[in-house]
Amino acid sequence: MSNPDDLDDGLVYDFDSQQEVEIEANGNDGLQKRPIQDDDDEKEVKETSEGESERPMSKRQKKLQKKSKFIEKKKEESQYIVSQRKSIPTSSPEKIIEYLTALIREKNPDLSALELEELYFKKKDFLSTEKFDTERKLTDFSTFMQKFSVAPKKIVFSMSNIRVADVYRSLNGGKNCVKLFSKSKLKDDIATVERLLGDSSKKSKNSNDSFYFIATPTRMQKIIEETELLFQGKEKLDIILDASYLDPKDNTILSFENAVVLCQVLKTFLNKKSSVKILLY
Repeated sequence: MSNPDDLDDGLVYDFDSQQEVEIEANGNDGLQKRPIQDDDDEKEVKETSEGESERPMSKRQKKLQKKSKFIEKKKEESQYIVSQRKSIPTSSPEKIIEYLTALIREKNPDLSALELEELYFKKKDFLSTEKFDTERKLTDFSTFMQKFSVAPKKIVFSMSNIRVADVYRSLNGGKNCVKLFSKSKLKDDIATVERLLGDSSKKSKNSNDSFYFIATPTRMQKIIEETELLFQGKEKLDIILDASYLDPKDNTILSFENAVVLCQVLKTFLNKKSSVKILLY
């Protein structure tokens, strides 16, 4: 039996050493020929492409990349700090104390542990306002006060003169509010406090009446250095920190430059006045 592989059909099968592929040309009876590309040619193209992509960066490119990473990292850190500041007013008293303790330690690096202990706040100093789940804007400040504050006298601390005026307007101003800030002369503010608190015969006998002293920490510090009237009496006193407001630099009253003054004033009231509670709005 003959082997099909050995078939002798009289035809000559002669292949050229350079292989060619015949491709029909559209609209042409003839044939176009192209040589088959060697594997070595493909490998050379691939290596060239990879070589270009793996080319080392210049010093300028490295510097720009490093700067970009640094900026992104700083942005993330800034966003975290802002989110933390926003969360403090709605936090538990424990979280608030933790934040203030860190602030006091940071601002008083030269004090001993015993001296720092005298500056720290306690849980009993604060009233929790966690349950107030409405966004803390000035339009809802009156509602907040009605829900959480029952003291006949209230001190509201805001971080700037402009903010003091804004809070004053949110409470409709009038007879139950007074602004204490540097736009007025210090002697006039002291006279106002003495007029409102000094004459016991003019004090309201209605326990439901409330009065607001709206002040910056620095102005209140100067007032209590001159008069003790705000510490007198056994009635309750609520101190409200306008802590949800962020200024253009994303600072709050707990992080701005006079935050230490605020802590000092708060401790003075806690030490000299009975029945004082601090609330954060």
